[in-house]
Amino acid sequence: MLLVLTASAVSCTRTGTRSVEGGKTPSSSISHIDPRDRLLELGEAWFRTPATISYRTTGRVLGQPTTAHLCLRQMFDDDFGEDRTALLRRCSRQGTLRLVWDPPDGWQMDVITPVDRFTLASTHDRTQICRRGDPHACRAIPTAEAIVKARADAFFQGPRKILAAIGATGVKTSASPTENEGLGVECFAATGRDVHVEWCYSRDGLLLSFLRGSATDGWTSIDATSVTRPVAD
Repeated sequence: MLLVLTASAVSCTRTGTRSVEGGKTPSSSISHIDPRDRLLELGEAWFRTPATISYRTTGRVLGQPTTAHLCLRQMFDDDFGEDRTALLRRCSRQGTLRLVWDPPDGWQMDVITPVDRFTLASTHDRTQICRRGDPHACRAIPTAEAIVKARADAFFQGPRKILAAIGATGVKTSASPTENEGLGVECFAATGRDVHVEWCYSRDGLLLSFLRGSATDGWTSIDATSVTRPVAD
């Protein structure tokens, strides 16, 4: 890690309850704004709002069943010849992602997944990837490849593009806006082509959580655990 983050955590739930350390943000009435318009507005603000955010992540591991439950059943039914603790970690599908976000062009991610760990950093039209524990093991890869590898499409694809990709026809507010530590939180949900997505943003445009998936294909999610401003050097 390049920065010691704040001790206060961002507690995220799908019911919209959060606790965030952050600066005061003036509150305003948003109830009259169409949910889709408000979601697009916050999505655009994300690309103008710098911060350092740590996230808890959950996502599928390639080659595993779509759910953690099926993964655990397979693990105990089969003889993998591997360390059981490592297999449990894989089936948990949990990891962490620390994002230094300095739009429009500056960003860095420290990524830990159940099966890998690496650092990604923006470098002009490509991305530098470095493996943990080996400072010389760095190479340039296409940014699109880096985004897929980190499961970080929600950071780089605004809600408009994601809604179009899944064919969602409507957006609803998934929870009432809340105020905590002076930072309001607004959450939205949409469904299209058997895919469900949810976003939660701070009122100044920080992406605090994102959920995408389905019961048949599994789920990926990010949930903020701490927010620091300004960004790290």
